[in-house]
Amino acid sequence: MRVKNENINTKLKMNLQTLLVLGIFLLLIIVTLISPAGSEIYGKEIFAAFLVLIAFLFAFEIYLNRKDSQKINDLFLLIGLIIIFWEIITRLALVDTNLLQPPENVFAVYAVDYLTILTGIFSSLSILSLGYIIAVAAAIPIGLFMGWKKRLHNVAYPTAKALGPIPPTVYIPYAIALLPSFFASSVFVIFIGAFWPILVGVVGGVYNIDHRLINSARTLGLNDTTIMWKVLLPGALPSIFQGALIGLIISFITLMVAEIIGSSSGLGWYLQSQGQFANYAAVMAGMIVVSIVVIFVTMIFDRIQDYGLRWQKAQN
Repeated sequence: MRVKNENINTKLKMNLQTLLVLGIFLLLIIVTLISPAGSEIYGKEIFAAFLVLIAFLFAFEIYLNRKDSQKINDLFLLIGLIIIFWEIITRLALVDTNLLQPPENVFAVYAVDYLTILTGIFSSLSILSLGYIIAVAAAIPIGLFMGWKKRLHNVAYPTAKALGPIPPTVYIPYAIALLPSFFASSVFVIFIGAFWPILVGVVGGVYNIDHRLINSARTLGLNDTTIMWKVLLPGALPSIFQGALIGLIISFITLMVAEIIGSSSGLGWYLQSQGQFANYAAVMAGMIVVSIVVIFVTMIFDRIQDYGLRWQKAQN
């Protein structure tokens, strides 16, 4: 009976938190719509639509993942509180509103620069995805072989750990000077930034596999290629995903810096160009877009990781 009461109380608490989060976004939507229209075109309408979208995503996530409702509630509650804080400090002019623009001004940028921003997203993602995929495709087989062969591991692994910490942005001037286009230069720099952490993750994961598994595979008559892809790769996957995540984060940072230095398109270029003209509303709008793109890409990464490591959940 006591356990049943505790479950009812927990479920009631979760439902109240869900209603609280929905209430916060509903309040923000109402306040935005009834506030006086500013000089920016469609600013408050786009911001209100953005709030509606967040509220819809929150309700959708709660519906799909009721077991993780606590985590979803906490995440969207934090988002709501950040927006409320943003509204308060800009409406009351507690900070310089030229630097920290009100939400309506920021979202009004999308009505004007939507085509430039969409083009920038496509440009940035094309560079990022190509460089990162090449890095993954190169680092995994090389790392599997390096981690398996002890003699090669003793030489190559310390070398990888020594070269890995070198910031990939160091290579930008050389890449621009030696490669035929900025696109190729950027892809190369992204490749360098992602390659080393993925390689270190693969090598470390393979080296820590119980060698009795490899000996058992040899006893069964498996050849080296089969052992590499059927034994070493699955065993090293947790470490591989850790290195791949680090490589993905470094790739984002490197991409933004590369586009700021020498690009004429992309999200990094957009932030740099708007900052030069002190258009801080556009800078903040670009930062929001970058954050959304990062969240979207990392969500895809998490889904791939969950699928690749689904056996871990089955064990738990």
